[in-house]
Amino acid sequence: MAERIEGMAGDRATPKDLFLSEVKTRDIFPLLILHLVRERPEYGNSLMTRIREISAGVMSVSPNTIYPLLRRLEEKGYVEGKWEHPDTRSRRFYTITPSGEKKYEEIKERFEVHLLRVREAIESMQKELYG
Repeated sequence: MAERIEGMAGDRATPKDLFLSEVKTRDIFPLLILHLVRERPEYGNSLMTRIREISAGVMSVSPNTIYPLLRRLEEKGYVEGKWEHPDTRSRRFYTITPSGEKKYEEIKERFEVHLLRVREAIESMQKELYG
């Protein structure tokens, strides 16, 4: 395992890189959003709360990230949004579409390797530091 950590350091991969790089907005957030709206309709604030909970507070997502991402996912046909009260435009609830299901499976499969690397790195550091 130490070799893998050294290799990652050589690639300039740090914990910040593993959690906060472009992977977050390209893969993690879309994957989590699609996952959550598969379970039930969700709106922006509820998604931000659920992502923070799922990541045990390690990742937080701001409104400046979540709402443009939801719009892009909707424009691409991966989610469908409906206003809770169309005449007042209060909360917009999102559900996954059949196209979104396909995209979800694609991202999920591709992202698993990254999650395994993160887990391996954390386990290795924990073992090294704390035995």
